[in-house]
Amino acid sequence: MKLRNKVLISISIVWIIFLALTYFNSKFFLLRSFIQVELARTDRNLGRIDQALDQNNNALYTFTSDWAHWDDLYAYMQGKKPDFIPGNINMTAFQNSTVNFMTFWDVNGKLMMGTAVDTDNGKFIAYPKKLQDFLYPNSKLLSRKDLNKDLRGYVLLPGGVMEVVAIGISNGDKTMPSLGAMVTGRWLSPLILKKIADQTKLNVELILPHQLQSDSHLNDIFKTISENKTGHSSENIDDDNLYGYSVIRDIDDHPIAMFRMKDTRSVYKTGVEAVRYYLTSFAILAVAFSLLMIWLLRQLVVRRLEKLNRDVSEISETNSLSRRVDTSGNDELSTVSAEINHMLSLIEASQEKLEQRVEQRTEELKTTNVKLEQEITERKSVEKELIIHKEHLAHLAHYDSLTSLPNRVLFNGSLNKAIEHANRHNKKLAILFIDLDRFKNVNDAFGHPTGDRLLKEIAQRFTAALRTGDILSRFGGDEFIILLPNIQNQDQINPVAEKLIETCANPVWIDNRDFFITASIGICIYPDDGTSLEELQKNADMAMYRAKRSGGGVLQYFTSEMNTEAHEHAQLETALRKAIQKGDEFVLHYQPKLDVKQGTITGAEALIRWESPELGFISPAKFIPLAEESGLIMAIGEWTLREACRASHAWQKAGYPPIKVAVNLSPKQFRHQDVPKLVKGILAETGLDAKWLELEITETAVMDNVDTGINTMLEICNMGVSIAMDDFGTGYTSISYLKRFPVSVLKVDQSFIKELPQNRDDMAIVTGIIALAHSLSMKVVAEGVETAEQMQFLADNECDIVQGYYLSRPLPEGKFLMQLTSDETTVENTV
Repeated sequence: MKLRNKVLISISIVWIIFLALTYFNSKFFLLRSFIQVELARTDRNLGRIDQALDQNNNALYTFTSDWAHWDDLYAYMQGKKPDFIPGNINMTAFQNSTVNFMTFWDVNGKLMMGTAVDTDNGKFIAYPKKLQDFLYPNSKLLSRKDLNKDLRGYVLLPGGVMEVVAIGISNGDKTMPSLGAMVTGRWLSPLILKKIADQTKLNVELILPHQLQSDSHLNDIFKTISENKTGHSSENIDDDNLYGYSVIRDIDDHPIAMFRMKDTRSVYKTGVEAVRYYLTSFAILAVAFSLLMIWLLRQLVVRRLEKLNRDVSEISETNSLSRRVDTSGNDELSTVSAEINHMLSLIEASQEKLEQRVEQRTEELKTTNVKLEQEITERKSVEKELIIHKEHLAHLAHYDSLTSLPNRVLFNGSLNKAIEHANRHNKKLAILFIDLDRFKNVNDAFGHPTGDRLLKEIAQRFTAALRTGDILSRFGGDEFIILLPNIQNQDQINPVAEKLIETCANPVWIDNRDFFITASIGICIYPDDGTSLEELQKNADMAMYRAKRSGGGVLQYFTSEMNTEAHEHAQLETALRKAIQKGDEFVLHYQPKLDVKQGTITGAEALIRWESPELGFISPAKFIPLAEESGLIMAIGEWTLREACRASHAWQKAGYPPIKVAVNLSPKQFRHQDVPKLVKGILAETGLDAKWLELEITETAVMDNVDTGINTMLEICNMGVSIAMDDFGTGYTSISYLKRFPVSVLKVDQSFIKELPQNRDDMAIVTGIIALAHSLSMKVVAEGVETAEQMQFLADNECDIVQGYYLSRPLPEGKFLMQLTSDETTVENTV
């Protein structure tokens, strides 16, 4: 075949393949992107419907809350205002608030007043059928003893779906105990649906259970979105319209009905037009470019190559070594022609010499063949050694030297191949990023050789727990990563991950000692959570760190919200650093501590609060863990200690009775800072007497290094500062250690107080801690006291001091000082 034809055919084939790939990729990726945008738009519209429904429910909640905390209603429930019902329960009140149902119940579940209203026709009617299934003593709607826990949601009745709200009945400022429950209801009527449609500008329809039973397709969709985390789903009607669905759940979180929204597919139609325009334009440009390239190749290269080919062929056929080819021009082809002529001259000159040397070389070759045979034998031996050496080097380059597991390089290659396979066959795969919790403590306490043996044992356990085809790799340190190929859904991942956590949690026996270690696992799924190696590993690593922040020993799936949280985390850390530099964004609140026997406030716990000019009020539960993680807790803890001492001394100078102020020390601050020197310097700086300062230290801070922790506490106590063991009972303090600690106060964690006196286990634990503390000459502080029953139980069991919302929330300095000047009789009445 001629060169010209080869060039034409090659260019044509290449362009045809390129155009075909461009067409299919454009159809797949571009249209897929538009479809994803369309699905996101549908999900946002469904979210708007959910928000509008929640706003409607919130209006009913506001109405009910206003009534439930009406002092006149509270008096009526006490039997003091019998004219409350005829004076306030009328048709106008129901119609103005679109309320179809209102009842008042006492604490025993007895109905005090109730009525149902047809607001459309302005008349009182009978209770909705089946409503009594939700209203009975101790039911979810009527159990309203805790004034801080209201209930609102939906119930399914034969007449349709009804919004319900249940709130405990109390006085206006909720300082009195609940006398029962107020329950109101409102039908999701056509008028409410029209209001939602007008508010969202969407075509909305409510689908009830009887409609689902008569339509199997709708029933299948209802089952699907009931199991979906978002509660949303959509389906295409045709190329122009689609349906979106959103589930409605009742007060027991059971799916009872759903909304259906009809919307246009404008995004999809725009995508189809864009792909068509793009492909047409690209095809035209490709044809024009191909024609230009063929013409240029023909004019500049092909014609001259054909002539050179003819000249060389004639020289070869005639064996005319004296003839020369054309060398006109000044480019690569002219250079090639000149080289050909030079070669012809050399061949012509050396032809005679070549014939003379043939015989001589023949003899030399015979001798050389013998030597070659010997060299070949030696070379084969060397090649065999090189192959063995190469295999060893390949193993070192692709496997971990400690555990013999695939290393990062080999794993990344396997993962890329798995991604390509999954992409071609429309399959899924999962990445499990594993980090051993607190492994650094093993290396620090027992040395790296012990840590290496522990890693090898964990690697063997992980290998045994995996399925055939799963790939386990050590990424370095105490990090492992696992590839689970060919998965269908999350149900295939959970058993593997849980088995890994379980096998890791079993003790490891090394050098006559049990080592207990847990693993945190982050999981992401291709292609749901990422489509590239880097993205999958980054997201799995992000999920793993979420698992570690949850306490470790758990698995965590990646969610898109984690990227947002990571951004917010960085933003919050930047704001926290600026706040520490400025120093004027922090303030201390003080929570009073009540001496149970004396009925007086004898101390307070100083609690830091932060209000950022850009981010507003930031909860301590949010920024304190961040400060611990970033090391900023050192500066924050020092500021808190100095400010608390300064304030306490200022109160005494102003004439207020002296009280002991407690300041929390973080575990990191206690372990890594010269705490005795810091405390001594701040006391000298502020002028506060050491006996009015108390430092609260957690069990974990001391138990990491018991001897060092005891020495630090002894230095503090020798100054006259008292020490309290905070959150006692939640850590792992041994009784043998506790008697060595120079601690004067044990603080019972609020998790043991929360269910007193109903929980018999908590009762036993609290009474045991009180008895233990008193036997060791320690005082007991119960934190988190929120009810009179808890207060009474603690008083009956000789608890020394209490603090919590029942007594007072943490107060700004000004309001706290008012507590110090309050009449002691008021405190006793409150108790």
